[in-house]
Amino acid sequence: MPTPTRCFLDVAARYGKVDPGDQEAVQRWYIEVMPTLPRATINEIFEELLANNSSATDEDIERFYPENAPLPTLSASPAAPIPLLAIRLGEALFRFMRRSNK
Repeated sequence: MPTPTRCFLDVAARYGKVDPGDQEAVQRWYIEVMPTLPRATINEIFEELLANNSSATDEDIERFYPENAPLPTLSASPAAPIPLLAIRLGEALFRFMRRSNK
């Protein structure tokens, strides 16, 4: 289950003194301010968010997608490695077909 939006709002209000009712301000805090915090504080924030990720119910999840958040494209995604088993099977099939054509 995802972490409820209210947890993100509470964390921004507590650590960043951001108005939890202003979603744009919360978004800016996570993008601009949170990365500049000390590593220990960032770890505390992540631990708190992860601790709350199983407490969500369908009613708790607010359907909000932050504006101007970059979406990765499929072409920017790393290529998936080809499983070795598939390569070996392909080679074996090729050798078998080559022998059977003789």
